Amino acid sequence: MKTLKYLFILVTALSFVGCEETPTLYDFERYKFVSFINEDDSALENEGVHDIFLRYDGSTLEEDFTVTLAVVGTAQEGVDYNIDSKTVLFKAGEVKSEPFTIEIIDNLLDGAEDLSLDISIESVSNPNIDIGVGIVNQSNKAMVFTIVDDECPEDIEVFGTQLVNENGNTLTGSINGNVLSLTGNIANYGSFPNANLEITLTPVAAGAKIGSATFDDFDAGLAGDGYEYQFRLAEEGTYEVCTGKINVKFWVYYLSGKTTGDWVYWYTVDTEITIP
Repeated sequence: MKTLKYLFILVTALSFVGCEETPTLYDFERYKFVSFINEDDSALENEGVHDIFLRYDGSTLEEDFTVTLAVVGTAQEGVDYNIDSKTVLFKAGEVKSEPFTIEIIDNLLDGAEDLSLDISIESVSNPNIDIGVGIVNQSNKAMVFTIVDDECPEDIEVFGTQLVNENGNTLTGSINGNVLSLTGNIANYGSFPNANLEITLTPVAAGAKIGSATFDDFDAGLAGDGYEYQFRLAEEGTYEVCTGKINVKFWVYYLSGKTTGDWVYWYTVDTEITIP
């Protein structure tokens, strides 16, 4: 009787094992995928060149293949970016593509608007390779690339305030049009704490946040030592609104007879004026 009982238990147990679901085994030699490594990427507008890569999943291939991409979005080709080719190469045996290169154009214009590109895989030269990762609900078939604007909303009016130079001297700035008037110890000379200088700020393009800082020979005023001084531009300077910096190199001259005579070169000032 015990023997029959054990046989019954064994048969019952085997019947349960037979009812379990058999796991599905996929033939990974059959399935091959190409996709973007990342679904999101970004770069600053002033980065210059940015590379994006794709990946291949599947059995090792002995021949090269190519992937053709489609690119749309709020960024305009030729204005915000350039692309030499929308075809990406996979070399035989490689799982990572050659770079898809985007040349970002820093248009220098105002506004702090980010732009985007929707990049998708349009076709694959090898018909046995599927687009996206996965047998169903394929992922990474497309990606969004964001060009982050590096400009700020401010303009040259930001310099119309209290400023400091590289020696920590406080300068008072005011803006009239594109001319910055400065008063203070501009020449880093203790006997001349109230020197004056007018600098013309000229953008590299209309609306740009960077440009040149220049001035003609400028009579800076009478110093506490009784001498008249003049500042002369040594080389074209620069300004950047978004960093709040002005860089100017100039020569300091004085009148040989204090308030009359000839202008005589004394020393050079290579100054950086910033917003504290």
